[in-house]
Amino acid sequence: MKAAAEKCVIGITGLSGSGKTYFIERLKEKLQEKVSVISFDDYYKPLQEQKTDDQGITNFDLPDALYHEQFQEDLLKLIEDKPVLLRKYNFENFNAPERVDIIDPAPVIIAEGLFVFDFPEIDGLLSSRIFIEADMELSLERRLARDMRERGIPEERSLYQWHNHVMPAWEKHILPHKVRCDVQIHNTGPSEENTRKILQHIATIAHPEVLKEIADKL
Repeated sequence: MKAAAEKCVIGITGLSGSGKTYFIERLKEKLQEKVSVISFDDYYKPLQEQKTDDQGITNFDLPDALYHEQFQEDLLKLIEDKPVLLRKYNFENFNAPERVDIIDPAPVIIAEGLFVFDFPEIDGLLSSRIFIEADMELSLERRLARDMRERGIPEERSLYQWHNHVMPAWEKHILPHKVRCDVQIHNTGPSEENTRKILQHIATIAHPEVLKEIADKL
């Protein structure tokens, strides 16, 4: 099934720590109510349903770690101009209060996550694909800082996950899709220039009401 003609459905992927979240936040600032974002990070299965590796460490970097069917259903709702009720995933903060968000539909829909291109049913709903990458060392630094700051994951375990889970997933499920992406962003240059590059691409495929929002930002 193809995305509805009036919707611009953009898939964004990249290595963990490459800067996906940063650019999505910039796009939200620029487009405001004209963009809605649905993230695979909110579709992880409960801890008890996750697979562990040979060392007994939970591996979240597998496609089947996610409720991809629910992600697909919710993306379709947004495409059909219906809101999505979403229970936010808390990662390691299992005792945190449950938070429920509403994703409102918009002319531009961003489907973001490590495996958005790896599921054919989801990939087939996309109008366009954007690949974001950064130098490996920089991505690792960002990942370590985020894990410790936001998720309370010790550095030793974060490093283990990087080498044993993150990198194999990158090589098997993420990097192979780079060649067919419409836009490739190497996140080492000026961030504003890279954001403008993404906006210019959106301007080539977006609904007219979005073009008015973008015109003065290019």
